[in-house]
Amino acid sequence: MLRFAIASLAFIVAAASANALAAEEKPEGSTSAKAAASTPDATVAPTPVYRLPKVGKPRGRIGGGRRGPIAGAADIRALVPDHVGQTTSAQPSFYWYLGEPVSGDVVLELTVVDESSIDPMLDRRLELPAAAGLQRIRLSELGVSLEPDQEYQWSVAVVPDPDDHSKDVVASGWVQRVPASDALSEQLAAAGPEGAAAVYGEAGLWYDMLDAAFESIRANPQSDAYRDQLAAVLEQAGLPEEAARQRP
Repeated sequence: MLRFAIASLAFIVAAASANALAAEEKPEGSTSAKAAASTPDATVAPTPVYRLPKVGKPRGRIGGGRRGPIAGAADIRALVPDHVGQTTSAQPSFYWYLGEPVSGDVVLELTVVDESSIDPMLDRRLELPAAAGLQRIRLSELGVSLEPDQEYQWSVAVVPDPDDHSKDVVASGWVQRVPASDALSEQLAAAGPEGAAAVYGEAGLWYDMLDAAFESIRANPQSDAYRDQLAAVLEQAGLPEEAARQRP
């Protein structure tokens, strides 16, 4: 009986040693190895989910595309929802995306109009590259601020012929500044910079969510996780997910 117990114990020890050795020798392509390699992505904040704001008038967005007097295609998209997007910032950032480079004598014009005025509060030509990809403008750079609870339409246009605006290719959207709640401030403090986009998305703040998402990409340029998250959000909103792959 004693011999049997000793033999059984020896078998258990040998089996344990063999399992440990097998675990050490697992190839890099195994499931365990892949899980270990993906550990850094586990710290990435949750994917932002944009919730429609509870208030706001239905407003359509405009996206432009035309082949004609400019060399190549002008495909310009304002990165906005199909309703009035909200922000807590008096001077938010506006993003748009050029699907193809434009060439020739082309200028970019940015216009911001409120719904109560005839003349635009801002109408300015932008000295920006006409290369394909993501572009951004901060209202703080233009000295423009949004009033609370006022709706504004902003647009960006490729203008191949300043004397003939019928050839313009225009993209536009709507923005409204709303107050930030105390709860929002507390949630942002708890989430930190990398979780800010998710907090803003849950609050229905499109412009703040988008800017926070791009800030995460800027802060983590070597990681594809934040780009994948933003691409999913843009795709759900019917916007080009390729914009998330660009360096903002």
